[in-house]
Amino acid sequence: MFKDDIFLNKRYLITGASSGIGADAALKLNSLGAEVICIGRNLNSLKEYKNMAKHANKFLYIEKDLSDFYDLDAWVLKCVEEYGYFNGAVLSAGIQYTLPLRSKFFLNKALDIFNINYFANMQILKGLLDNKAKTQSAASFVWISSISSIKGEKGLISYASSKAAINAAVKSIALEFAPKYRINAISPGFIMTNMIKEWSSVYDENFLENIEKQYPLGIGNTDYISNLISFLLSDLSSWITGQNLIIDGGASI
Repeated sequence: MFKDDIFLNKRYLITGASSGIGADAALKLNSLGAEVICIGRNLNSLKEYKNMAKHANKFLYIEKDLSDFYDLDAWVLKCVEEYGYFNGAVLSAGIQYTLPLRSKFFLNKALDIFNINYFANMQILKGLLDNKAKTQSAASFVWISSISSIKGEKGLISYASSKAAINAAVKSIALEFAPKYRINAISPGFIMTNMIKEWSSVYDENFLENIEKQYPLGIGNTDYISNLISFLLSDLSSWITGQNLIIDGGASI
């Protein structure tokens, strides 16, 4: 159990904050006293989450599509000018397609996946690590990967590769910026999000039953991930960096 004010006077930037893990992490950090700057593509969802926030005055949001990633590092510096320094970030923005290698759309879709999952988040991170950003000493960054990066699955070549790139990148970034900053990846298994619940035509009861058989501890929920994110952003994990932490209810054993 975290202290209610563990992130008091802390400010975090969160990508992919209009749904799933990113949204839940934003609400969790906010409930623990943090000011969160939430970036997402769905403005209505961002507004809804702000209404749900424990400290709504510290839940700020920006509607932005990160697919055009080339100038995102410079854009982050403008955010710093507007909102002030950051104490870290949660890099959760991501997309997934089931895309067999033989698909005629493979290359274009693969590029789309890498552009968001890897390059967009990397550019956000690059901006925050720029000296001009004045990111606070002992800042911590968490990048959301996936067990797909370590466990093969048909049709997820590009998605898995983009997540494996994250796992490799955090090791080098951790060495480059230690001891001032820390960075770690989290690899969740199958997580029950609102999107999964809403897409019942795709993720029907039979599908979920088959998935659950693969998970010794059952299918996960976003709160499991948000608790781990909170731990990694806090001083409680001050001796952890450059790691990929698998949280999957035992599915990858």
